Amino acid sequence: MWHNPQSPGIVAEHMLKNLREILLTEYIGSILIALLALQAAVEFITTVVRTGFWFFNQPHTKSVLGRSSSAPFRWDTLIFDGVKIALYLLTAYGLARWLYPDSATVSLDSDTPSEALGSDQADQS
Repeated sequence: MWHNPQSPGIVAEHMLKNLREILLTEYIGSILIALLALQAAVEFITTVVRTGFWFFNQPHTKSVLGRSSSAPFRWDTLIFDGVKIALYLLTAYGLARWLYPDSATVSLDSDTPSEALGSDQADQS
């Protein structure tokens, strides 16, 4: 295997470029983005259903003195699930931005200014 200790940044950049090319040409990237978004949706629905189930079916127990008590709400799982949902969505968004950059960024790389501005703005100038 070829190793150049002088330029580890160039090797890493080349590997990332190859990874991006594979993810784009094999449609693995779009499938991965869809799976991450789907997992976030499943986690959200599960959290909502679990919270609703707790509110509607709180186990009330009678104490010896006649008072009723209920199990406390588990805030730690709600916060943990919220963080998981946010991480799934942020990962899907970051991957989508890396694989499919803005059309404005791509159009600014064109050679002629009329192509970069668009047809409406080019006609006005």
